[in-house]
Amino acid sequence: MKPLTVAVLFALVFALGVNSASVSLSSSQLTLNGNAHIQFYGPREAIWAGLSNGHRYPIINSGDRIALRSAYTSGSYVNYWMRCKSSYCRWYTCPGQVMTSSAWSSCSSYMFYYIHAMGKMNGQPINSGDVVSLSSQAYGSRYRLYCGTSTSTKCYMISTVSSLTGNNWFYYNYITFQIFSKYATDGTPVQYGDVVAFKYPYAYNSAWLYYYSSYFYPRSCSSNSKSSCATENRTTGFKIFKKL
Repeated sequence: MKPLTVAVLFALVFALGVNSASVSLSSSQLTLNGNAHIQFYGPREAIWAGLSNGHRYPIINSGDRIALRSAYTSGSYVNYWMRCKSSYCRWYTCPGQVMTSSAWSSCSSYMFYYIHAMGKMNGQPINSGDVVSLSSQAYGSRYRLYCGTSTSTKCYMISTVSSLTGNNWFYYNYITFQIFSKYATDGTPVQYGDVVAFKYPYAYNSAWLYYYSSYFYPRSCSSNSKSSCATENRTTGFKIFKKL
């Protein structure tokens, strides 16, 4: 059996029941060969967020409730989450770098969205490269993220349609984005904790959901590719989390 390597948070206390397995701990890496039952005493969101890039489950599915954190790795932005209202979207603070179960009810509801993918039923995986729409938890399903065609127009939640099906995806293309994941090959599922970016072709081909001068706008990202846009420490990068 191949080794399973898990990043362990130092503050995490866990119990390990081993069945015919060898275990080694080096620095922050726990390596397990064989079969074992592991019970963690800590927020499960922190466990998933601490996994290596190759083991980032669970998958983000169409219909999931999500939150989007800045993908900056240091500085004040690491605790900033995108909050969208009916006139603008901007960063907003919520404690921690992972959306724990309690934070889903204690943090601002304007920070939470339902993500739906074109051609997907609820519960089906969202893949890197899929066309998606984000509806507002705070305002309801009729309010969708919209950015317009001008680089000086703020992105915000606009009242449109409560459900996107069939040709509505093309009729309401101004509330659609392409989601790209740094870690997922295009055509494979976006997973919990991935670094993602949202392309906005309605404005123009090189437009992305972009943080600039305190608000989000549709603006160009250098190279217009996921390798340069869906990445850490960029104004287009987000860490995506779902309600577990």
